[in-house]
Amino acid sequence: MGDKRDRSGYPPVPGAGGDPGYEGFVEYDRRQERIGRHVVAAFALGLLFGVFGVVATNFLPRGVTAVFNPYGYFLLAVYVGGTATGIGWAALSSLLAALAPLVASMAGTLVFEGFDAQAWGGGSAIETNVLLVAIFGYGLAAYAARRHGIAGDLTAGLLGGVLLADAADKAAPGWVEYVPGFWPWPAAVVTMLVVATVALLRGTTAGRARALMSALVVPAAVILLAPPW
Repeated sequence: MGDKRDRSGYPPVPGAGGDPGYEGFVEYDRRQERIGRHVVAAFALGLLFGVFGVVATNFLPRGVTAVFNPYGYFLLAVYVGGTATGIGWAALSSLLAALAPLVASMAGTLVFEGFDAQAWGGGSAIETNVLLVAIFGYGLAAYAARRHGIAGDLTAGLLGGVLLADAADKAAPGWVEYVPGFWPWPAAVVTMLVVATVALLRGTTAGRARALMSALVVPAAVILLAPPW
């Protein structure tokens, strides 16, 4: 006996209502597979970033570490949050992107220097916790930055603007977070990465322009309100 096929050429799923039900099931299955791959990728990338952070700290020039830590982790959170299929999955992926590097870097630091829970982030336990929360928040904000319209443009611009302001704080002598040697090329690399990330978050030329202009507002406001000179 041959099976009865629907107009699409697929055999209908029993109890699924025929054509629409079968296609809906296939699409649902594909969506679940994409979600699963995305979550695994967030965790795997977090581990890789954590391992690279340890390698950079111990073997690479100081400027590489200054660029990667913490900006690489923030941009990772923006990627996994901005590509998630829903707010819940964005939260989970962002959490993995925040915690996986910590686990990997603590394990790597144990190999090179002995156990040090404060190694990742380069500060106290409080600073590390604040960094974790900030990275997690960046992932959620990146998901919000996918919204159409000015709200999405401003959100994307705010994400980039905060990182640009932090980089300016490290580059300018006299500011609180000044890091000798951060200017010029580490600051330039961070700026290019942030600008590219903001542009990729928006889908239109006008949206990118608005997002980039709003990103410049944050460091400009910091310079005007708290000049380093």
